[in-house]
Amino acid sequence: MKALLVTLLVGCAAQTGPGPLRFANRFPAMIVDDRHDMKKPETRVFARSLYMLDVFFGRRVPAALELEPQVYAQDVNALDDVPDSTWFTNRIGIRELTPEDIKAGGRETFAAPKGPWVVTGTKVGGASPGFVVRDAAGAKFVMKFDSNGAPDMQTGADVVVQKILWAIGFSTPEDAIFTVHRNELSLGPTAKVEDTFGNKRRMVERDLDEVLAKVDHEPDGSYRVLVSRFLGGEPAGGYAQEGIREDDPNDRTAHEDRRTLRAQKVFFAWLASTDVKEDNGLDMWIAEAGKHYLVHYLVDFGLSLGVYGWDQTDPADGFAYSVDLTSAAYSLGTLGWWTRPWEGADGEVLRGVGRFESAHYDPLAWRDRYPYRPFMRVDAADGFWAAKIIMRFTEPQLRAAVEEGHYKDPRAVDYLVRVLIERQRITALTYFSQLSPLDNFKVTNDATLCFDDLQRVYFSHVPATQYRATFYDYGGRKLNEAATSSNDPHACVTAPLGADHAEYTIVELSAIRDGTALPPVRVHLAHDPSTHDLRVIGIRRSQP
Repeated sequence: MKALLVTLLVGCAAQTGPGPLRFANRFPAMIVDDRHDMKKPETRVFARSLYMLDVFFGRRVPAALELEPQVYAQDVNALDDVPDSTWFTNRIGIRELTPEDIKAGGRETFAAPKGPWVVTGTKVGGASPGFVVRDAAGAKFVMKFDSNGAPDMQTGADVVVQKILWAIGFSTPEDAIFTVHRNELSLGPTAKVEDTFGNKRRMVERDLDEVLAKVDHEPDGSYRVLVSRFLGGEPAGGYAQEGIREDDPNDRTAHEDRRTLRAQKVFFAWLASTDVKEDNGLDMWIAEAGKHYLVHYLVDFGLSLGVYGWDQTDPADGFAYSVDLTSAAYSLGTLGWWTRPWEGADGEVLRGVGRFESAHYDPLAWRDRYPYRPFMRVDAADGFWAAKIIMRFTEPQLRAAVEEGHYKDPRAVDYLVRVLIERQRITALTYFSQLSPLDNFKVTNDATLCFDDLQRVYFSHVPATQYRATFYDYGGRKLNEAATSSNDPHACVTAPLGADHAEYTIVELSAIRDGTALPPVRVHLAHDPSTHDLRVIGIRRSQP
């Protein structure tokens, strides 16, 4: 794997000012070379019961006693962004996507699926029943249904969130909604029923009808289904929530220190997607151009947008872990008088809509159902990166994703789009307020450094802001300081340049709002060795 082009030159431990970090004077990495040929790894098996015991009890006490330092994300480049890799592909964060792009997200070059459907077996895993099917072209899919009495919920949430996560940059399968009738489902000649222990037997018509009897159906007898295309390659199981995959030579960064995994907490909080555990990720061993390597996918999004699960409900979903000792202690300590943060967080009663609302939404207090190690490592820089991607979504783009849920009640589409936008803005305001939310840095040869204040770009109510700049040379010696204010979201400062290392200069910028200086961002400048143009070669954001 190519280095991410960050060079750490550690000086004296007592050094003050801009700190010891210096960047190599070269173009930041935009793509990680993590597609080296490898043999097929062992398939990681997800043992649900053991996993739950481990995350709720086995790791909780040791994690609480550890005093480990916060580690800055290790999969970012010199500009503090995530390069393209087998974990993430920059899409809406760096380029324009049309609503049509989002609707087709995940399909790649495949033709749209089309019935009739041949059932080749039952779906294994997960709480909801379903089938493995092939469409008219022979493509393979998982077919899932809505809970009886909960029409449009899981199927709609799955597709909407899949489209949004694809647009963000994650690898996902193609998911789509269809309506099928019983006569469009036929058994394949080798169809098998498989239980969770791997036992198989021949599937008969009665097996198919028994599944259909448990799921939601329309008055005309038809069934609304989600079809999720099988991924290419061979599955190797879900990726671990911490450490690396020892049998993958391309996996060199501890998973808990990957921004691509940490920042999912911000995205999933926005989307109220609480079912986060190791089997909701999937490594696929694929072949391309004569090489084999793993691509890391996110799968199974039906428990999102406030949808809880198959014939279940939990009013604390999104506010507390499924086994939450802190909430239990509050309740016990107040003899039940404690006002729970989820009280009243019900949302609208509309067909297809779960407990999805914005009035009680707090991105920092949001909880997934099961403790997930990368989410415990999220810092302000991770949150800022995720929030600025979230704010790239426009109303037409979000509407395009929601419309792919094919909700029968048009009010559900309007409601979900509105709440997504409300939660989008709450998320961004929260994370933009944790540090100096300055971005889109550009420098000219006369050493004028310009930038955007994203909090003022997106939120007109934010007052005019003062920006304080302190300038340092390569050795960390202070050159000067300056202050500027702007009524515009865009501002500039002129830097005195350092005397050595291609006039290497560090500009420490802080936004000052209501008299309080937010944690700064440090922008590193140097002349390009080839063109001699002054350029930004590195960015790092300080933590609160």
